[in-house]
Amino acid sequence: QCVKNLSVVICVDLSKPETIWTTLESLLNTIKLRVKKVIAELKRDCPSEANQLVAECLARYGPDHPDKDNLDIIPVPITIIGSKYDEFQNFDPEKKKIISKTLRYVAHHHGAHLCYFSSKMEALVMKTRGLLGHLVFKTQLSKTVVTDHSKPVYVLAGMDAMSQIGQPPAIVGSRSPLDQWKQLFLSTFPQEAEAVLPEDPTKDSKYNESIIDSVRIQKDEELERFKKLQERKMREEVSSGINAEYGDTATLFHFVQDNLSPYRCFV
Repeated sequence: QCVKNLSVVICVDLSKPETIWTTLESLLNTIKLRVKKVIAELKRDCPSEANQLVAECLARYGPDHPDKDNLDIIPVPITIIGSKYDEFQNFDPEKKKIISKTLRYVAHHHGAHLCYFSSKMEALVMKTRGLLGHLVFKTQLSKTVVTDHSKPVYVLAGMDAMSQIGQPPAIVGSRSPLDQWKQLFLSTFPQEAEAVLPEDPTKDSKYNESIIDSVRIQKDEELERFKKLQERKMREEVSSGINAEYGDTATLFHFVQDNLSPYRCFV
């Protein structure tokens, strides 16, 4: 039932385009698979609510939108926020154009809002706050569209179009417009290899904090002592229960022998 009130916000760092595609692709695919599974379960238990949820997302595009049959809309509200616009605004114009058009296409293709943000620019703080307020409290939303890549982009779901975004250059082997934008983006901004998290991220040496780490060690030791105490209590309770029911060890041995004799070959 929580999916009916769900909104997803994905934040990408505009100042690090070498991480943008990897971040977007992995998160959008994960969201898509999870939402698809939940919607399928909701259709089984309450088909009318599932259909209403999907219809509400499609309604943002309207029946006359020219792209409505060529999109892969995720049926929950999704917002893509491009952070650190204060640094991004100083990028080479051609690079800004590729980044902005790619983000517009990805957002448009999945039915997401797109908003650029910087904590150092009050106008963008207010605009982003208004968008998040709309997602949480259903407040009124500014529908002023900004698609100029030389300015902070702001496009709500359903208010963009492939014809306005433009076509990426044709790339051999690309099967769809989304794949073409991907190949263009990756050829311009090769992506960093995804960082492999250690088995226990709390022990990652990159994030050492002597005071916090010493307290963590103390708490880990307390937890181990508590676990051992609980295990000992459990063993004592089991032992007392067996003695109460079967008397002594010899009686228990005969009970096990009598009841498990068919399985002796597995011992």
